[in-house]
Amino acid sequence: MKHSAHAGPPENATKAFVVALFCSVIIAFWTQHSELVIDSPSFNSIHPSVAGFFAIIVISLFVNPLLSRLRRRWALSQREMLTIYSIMIVVGPVVSIGGVHFLLGTLIAPYYYATPENEYVELFHRLIPSWFGPKEPEAIRHFYEGSEGAGVPWSLWIRPLVLWSLFLLAVYGLFVCMSVIVRKQWVDREKLTFPLVQLPLEMTRPPAEAQSYNAFFRNPLMWMGFAIPVVIHGVNGTHTYFPQFPEIQYRNINLRGLFTEAPWNKVGRFSLSFYPCIVGFAYILTLDLSFSVGFFYLVQKAQLIVGAATGWSSRGALARFPFVDEQGAGAFIVIALSGFLLAGGHLRDVMRSAAFKAPDVDDSREPLPYRWAVVGYLLCLAFLVGWSLVAGMTLGAALVFFLLFSLFSLSLTRVRVQAGLGAVHGPMTVQDLMMGVGGTQFLGAQNLTVMGHYFFMTGEMRGVMSVMPSHLEGYRLAEHVRINPRKLVVGVMLGTTIGLALAHFAALRTIYDYGGNILNNWRVKDMPARPWKDLRLWLTNPRDVDWVGLQFVGAGALITVALTFLRLKFVWWPFHPVGYAAAYTGRTIHWFWFTLLLGCALKYMALKHGGPKTYRAFLPFFLGLILGDFFMGGLWGVFGLASSQPGYLFFP
Repeated sequence: MKHSAHAGPPENATKAFVVALFCSVIIAFWTQHSELVIDSPSFNSIHPSVAGFFAIIVISLFVNPLLSRLRRRWALSQREMLTIYSIMIVVGPVVSIGGVHFLLGTLIAPYYYATPENEYVELFHRLIPSWFGPKEPEAIRHFYEGSEGAGVPWSLWIRPLVLWSLFLLAVYGLFVCMSVIVRKQWVDREKLTFPLVQLPLEMTRPPAEAQSYNAFFRNPLMWMGFAIPVVIHGVNGTHTYFPQFPEIQYRNINLRGLFTEAPWNKVGRFSLSFYPCIVGFAYILTLDLSFSVGFFYLVQKAQLIVGAATGWSSRGALARFPFVDEQGAGAFIVIALSGFLLAGGHLRDVMRSAAFKAPDVDDSREPLPYRWAVVGYLLCLAFLVGWSLVAGMTLGAALVFFLLFSLFSLSLTRVRVQAGLGAVHGPMTVQDLMMGVGGTQFLGAQNLTVMGHYFFMTGEMRGVMSVMPSHLEGYRLAEHVRINPRKLVVGVMLGTTIGLALAHFAALRTIYDYGGNILNNWRVKDMPARPWKDLRLWLTNPRDVDWVGLQFVGAGALITVALTFLRLKFVWWPFHPVGYAAAYTGRTIHWFWFTLLLGCALKYMALKHGGPKTYRAFLPFFLGLILGDFFMGGLWGVFGLASSQPGYLFFP
């Protein structure tokens, strides 16, 4: 769609940054209540962040029309709103599982869950650096059981919070620099679709003269799409708070019960769900991509049945067949490495500019000069490796860990900006991959213990790693409406720093007031406790090199190479390597595989029976599905502020 000719209100970058930072403060506190207290885990674990997106919805639908009527210059321009949005979608995950929730519990769990039976004390307590977190027994007990009015023991928390905040800021700096390095290749040369930026662009376009709303908000088809999730979530949200009210069953419809005989009953988790926002995103995607995600998910299920029929999955070495996590890890590695091959010319330009200030390489449109980006990445990497060395890791293990972490983050970003999948769980973790390659005895107990603390970054790709694609989507929006990208980076990092500090304060206050044992189990207990259960297993039952698992990592890599080659060779080839990688990412793919196929089918019918004109005509309807989903997610989050009972979970 073309930009409106109407110039809109005058622009003020300072005003946008102030509003964004104000919203960061609100989100830092709001998130803790929504996600920890009323148990609404999707608030910032679907991307873009519901909290950040909701801020722009409120401004577009309510605040800006009112300000325009009072005084036109008070209203926010499109650039200002997208500046706010670009900061918010980064801050959202940072104040949640992308920087706070998993981390805090991880620092406490190895002590709280230590018992004579599991031998945590004897096995690895001595290996945990003294500066990683509080060790005073009462502070640890109060974290899980409540402080009974004593509040947060800040004297014990200040030092570890400062040190871990520096660690996280280095990780976020790593993401900023990598995003700058790949931006031009992905945007200008490969022309990736960035499906998640289309809706904020349409929402924030300036209205025509004397109009309160732009053409997007005055389109009846958009409101028809908007109404579907509003009705679904309106009914089901009301049912959550008033159980006597009816409920619409539209997700997790179990299909496994249809398969009762062997080998079909080994299909594993298999269900149908309908998520309006995923239908909307699928409509924006290319047909081959959305189709490939659903297709390869069904291939994964077929592999489970084949494994049962042949007896492979009942034998020792092949018991994990079809090794979904391993295939996914191979795919993720190849997606990152193949990106380097495709970007060979661009990366040479980046390195020439960084090393020699090559005058023929123009980096004036980049969020950072290439020299700053390359040097910044190396400095952040050196800081993280140095931190790990001080904590007791060996140089080789620390360097390999953060290089693999960089590769996985790059692959996740590619999946999101190309496939629009803002809820990808991820394949096997970096720790598991390193364990499979080297075995536990080669890595050693000290490396394993420190890497256990890093599980908060790798155990769930919707957490820390999701910050990098948010950076790149912000840069893409900046380019669309000519926001100064270098000012935007300053705003994003400032919002990140403030949001992280406030979220640590708000989360600890919430946890000590309520007690972690009665808060969101996944965030406060389950994920933080998992690395210590695994570490105990690794230390008491050492693992050798996982040769079988590595073969399936190689198989996933080869399949991705083949799909990439065939896609480049044949225009008609229908299977996309990113679709294969996304289909082998574990838990979250079970939620939206069917919805992606549904959106793909609807787009196919629009193109087949009406061509591009019909596709564009119906696009507002599908954008309305996304808008309605995120609006209701935020609205129920606001409603939940007045309650301490479990709230409504709009996704998954």
